[in-house]
Amino acid sequence: MNSLVRLTAILLLIAGAGIAAAYWPRLLPERTPKSSETQPTAIPTPSMGDTGERTPESPKEPAQAAQPSMPLPTTFGVYALSEGQLHELKPVPGKIPDRRVAISAAINTPSATILTDGDVKFIVFRPDGGVDASGTEVRVVAKVSRAMGVDATGKAAMVSAGDSWVIRSMSYPYKVGPVDDQPRMLLLQPEQDGFTLAPGRYVVVIKGMGYDFTVAGTVTDPNQCVERINATNGAFYSPCPPPRRQP
Repeated sequence: MNSLVRLTAILLLIAGAGIAAAYWPRLLPERTPKSSETQPTAIPTPSMGDTGERTPESPKEPAQAAQPSMPLPTTFGVYALSEGQLHELKPVPGKIPDRRVAISAAINTPSATILTDGDVKFIVFRPDGGVDASGTEVRVVAKVSRAMGVDATGKAAMVSAGDSWVIRSMSYPYKVGPVDDQPRMLLLQPEQDGFTLAPGRYVVVIKGMGYDFTVAGTVTDPNQCVERINATNGAFYSPCPPPRRQP
C-alpha cells in the first residue's frame, strides 16, 4: 500500500512538472519597449535624378520700369528736343500774325534759347493737352540787316538796324502726334523725314503764340534777312540783296 501511494505521488509530480513546463512562457509578463528607446527609421534611397546636388535658386531681380525713349519735361511749357536734350522755349510778346500778314511788328530782343543743331523736335506739355494741328508750324524770324533812314545832313541813307527781327509768313509744317503714356504731352516733328532747320532764328507757333529759338551757325538762308524802309506812312520791308561776289 505504501508503495502504491509513493508511485502515485511520483506520477503526480511528473505530470505537474510537465504542465508547468508547457504553460510557463505564457505566464511570464510581456515586456513593453521603453519610450526613451529610439526607433530605427528607414532611410529612403535617392533616385537617379536626385543624386546630383541642387544649385540654390538665385533671387529674382525686380523688373525695371521701361525707360522713356526721350527726355520728358516735368513742368508745363513748350520745349525743343535737340541732340537728346530738352530746351525750354520762351514766348515772344504778342500774338503771332496770320500767315497772310507778310511781316510782323519788330522784335528788339535776341533769342533766349540757342540750339547747336537744326535737327529739332518739340514737346508741348499743357494742362489740357490739346493743340490745334492746323495752326502748328515753325515760322522764319528774319534779321533786319539795315534800314533806310535820314543822316545828319537830311539825306536818305541806309543805316544799321541794330538788334531788330521780324516774323515772316514763311513757315515749315510740323505734324502733331502723341507721346507714349503721356496724355497731356504732344510731339511736334517735321512732316519730311530728315528735315533740318538752317542756321537762323525761328518761332514755333502753338495756338497763336510764338515760342522763340535760334539755330546757331553762319546764316546763309536768304529768307533770314530783310531790309527796312522807314516812310511817313509806316515801315516797308524787302528781302536783302544777294551778297556780291568778289572778283
